[in-house]
Amino acid sequence: MRISLFWRGVGFGLGFGFIAAACTPGGKQTDTSSESDTDSCQPGSLNCVCEANGCDPGLVCASGYCVEGSEATTDVTITSTSATPTSVSETEPDTTEPTEGSMTTEAPQCNDGPGMSQTCPDPTPYCLAEGVCSGCAGLTSCADIDVSTPACDADSGLCVECTADDASACGGNTPVCDAAANACTKCVDHEQCPSGACNIATGACFEDALWVDRKAASCDGDGTQEAPFCEIQDAIEVIPTDTPTLVRVVPGPTAYKAKIDVGSNVIAAIVGEGGAATIDVDVDALLVNDDARVYLKDLRFVGTSMSAGNGVVCLNAEVWTDSVDFSSRESVAIDAIGCTLQLRRSRVYANPGGGIKVDKGTTRIENTFVTSNGSNFSQYGGIHVVSGGELNIVYATIVGNNSDATADSLHCLDPGTVTLRNAVLFGQSQATSVSCDGAVASDSIVDSTLLAGDNVTVEVSAQSSWFTGAASGDFHVKAGAPFAELGRWRSGDPAVDYDGDPRPDVDLASDWAGADRLP
Repeated sequence: MRISLFWRGVGFGLGFGFIAAACTPGGKQTDTSSESDTDSCQPGSLNCVCEANGCDPGLVCASGYCVEGSEATTDVTITSTSATPTSVSETEPDTTEPTEGSMTTEAPQCNDGPGMSQTCPDPTPYCLAEGVCSGCAGLTSCADIDVSTPACDADSGLCVECTADDASACGGNTPVCDAAANACTKCVDHEQCPSGACNIATGACFEDALWVDRKAASCDGDGTQEAPFCEIQDAIEVIPTDTPTLVRVVPGPTAYKAKIDVGSNVIAAIVGEGGAATIDVDVDALLVNDDARVYLKDLRFVGTSMSAGNGVVCLNAEVWTDSVDFSSRESVAIDAIGCTLQLRRSRVYANPGGGIKVDKGTTRIENTFVTSNGSNFSQYGGIHVVSGGELNIVYATIVGNNSDATADSLHCLDPGTVTLRNAVLFGQSQATSVSCDGAVASDSIVDSTLLAGDNVTVEVSAQSSWFTGAASGDFHVKAGAPFAELGRWRSGDPAVDYDGDPRPDVDLASDWAGADRLP
């Protein structure tokens, strides 16, 4: 309650103004003109000015005036006839009711902390110990609230499993943070792992590693970086079964020459370290036995002798390739028998014995070139599928392959499901390019009417002007090629092309067919 007291000058005949009386410390009125005591100050008295504790019992001194205790305020305005109002604040502590504008302690916003609150609103869903609602940034630690959500997402104010800056909770078979979902997930690419190798079948990153370097001073090393093995096979032989192990292979001026034989149930990633390591082995270069799983990355399998056999033979096992070249092998470059074979961003080029043979099992080929394999005298050309083998091709360039005994580009004998999508496929001629009953194509350009399907363009033959250097085996695309808008990107398709250039990442968006696209 505000009390305004107005002092007005009173005109007398003699022209004297009103002279204020002052209360003594005892609350008595004093006429300053006569210095005589008068009655005690009364509530609301206009001619009395008191001092602290100077009022009669039952009264308090507020802003210089004795008033009833319930009438005390922190703000009393005194106005004279000739002066502007003046505010005086001399409220006695602990003697007045709080009024508007006074300092008060607010009631707690919540009382169910510390932790997630039932009463706090977004984006401040946590109740702190002080009873204040806050986002996760106000917490001492998100892990103290819930060990399963130790990271703070500043945008939402929530404690989450992980963020782009904090993936400490991610590991095991979910080592990668999906920042959009703030959740840990499996790795699907080697680049997602700190080690540079992903066990794609399980989603875990490889951790244990052995080193191989032909430039080592001696060949009696133990597989450490300081004392590496001299051949890849030396590392493979010491890997325990069911113990995923990364083999880092340092490239050098000479090729690795020892045959690689991966035993049953061995899980290994053989990865070029700092560049593509070259493997040039007579007879078969790599044999992967029953129930083994092998990842190949940044490697070159070549053949420089007439006795060079297969590049890879997979027997009832799994083989995954990323950025691997197979060339100049006298036998078919990849022979997969009852195997799960995944070729990604790889090249199978100029192998006189043929490109890829699929016998039972399943094979997926994506962002891969299968070009110039076989010859006028070879049994196999580009891809050969038999005995129920299944083949799924997405974004592949299959051009210039040749065979004397079978179809040039794609030949099948009693195959399982065979599908091609976003493919570029041309053999030596329309008549000899494809022989594969039941094969289905879509969003592709081909030379064979046997592959006619949804959004498939049939051309008689490929033109060298479509490619950067067809004569030398370079089938990267050039501007003006007729398949620039023919492909269709679908959810789950690779995010990049053979060279790592981004693909549309929008469902059903048009894209280049084939392994390569122009940025």
